[in-house]
Amino acid sequence: MSTPKDRKIKVDTDQFYVLSPILPFLDIIFQATHIYKEDYPGIVALTEKFQEDPRMVEIVNKCGDASAKVPYLIETGETRDSILKTLRGIAEPHIEYLNHLPDNVQTTIHLLLSINVIPRGYEMLGIPALLEIDRIQAEMIETLRRLMKDRKLAEDFHDDNQTALEMLDRDWPRIRKEKISSYPGLLLPETAQMQYKPFFTKEGRLNYIKETCVIVDSPGAKILHKYIPNVLQDPYPANEPVPVTGSADWLIRSVGKIGRHLTRALLGIITEHLAAEQIPLEKDNYELINQRALETLHNYVEKMP
Repeated sequence: MSTPKDRKIKVDTDQFYVLSPILPFLDIIFQATHIYKEDYPGIVALTEKFQEDPRMVEIVNKCGDASAKVPYLIETGETRDSILKTLRGIAEPHIEYLNHLPDNVQTTIHLLLSINVIPRGYEMLGIPALLEIDRIQAEMIETLRRLMKDRKLAEDFHDDNQTALEMLDRDWPRIRKEKISSYPGLLLPETAQMQYKPFFTKEGRLNYIKETCVIVDSPGAKILHKYIPNVLQDPYPANEPVPVTGSADWLIRSVGKIGRHLTRALLGIITEHLAAEQIPLEKDNYELINQRALETLHNYVEKMP
């Protein structure tokens, strides 16, 4: 496997993008438990356990891959069709599982992944549904990481993106100073790395967290774009039929919404607690899971230093 030090790439760090991506599902989690200003630093600290730079997915999305899954599979000899076939094969068992869930659970998951909201009256199913989505995303990524091994093009694409971000971080103090000097009043983030800004209610309860980061174009953007199936492209091709809700293509494209560090960290606390109590993530347990999830987040916040 090549490493960033082995490869020389060209990156114009002066051509950058400041992003404030919308994080779906955080509001659902925060509405389910009371987290206040003094708890906020501990919540953000949870993201430090993830080694992957959270900006990596933003770079992939900027290349036009809405799913952020195609880079794992690119390699000489692969095509858009072959990659889509592989991704569909990975998704099919999860689609079959979802199809056997109760109608109200399916409806909740479908709406969450489609428009990021819980159906009215199904609020109790919100967190269990998010846990199901989180499990599916994690299992799909685990499979993709296994398939990525020995795919030189995929490994180089990942390493080059990592190097590009390191170059941006190195140059950002200079870039920021020059831009602000040239355009008085211009507001740029202090660092290029992911930063978090909390929003609180009048009572001091955490309502939402906004992310802001800076990225550059991927050095391998043109290469990746050749492999992105039409149904996974962003923006969506005008003449391409929209995937049917509940289909494999819909799941591949949408399930990555759950992959943000903050969301994964909070759901991870719940998952670990359920495992410790030996409560399996099964439809017959959803009411109990919802109750335990609320207790887990509440207890975690109370115990934070």
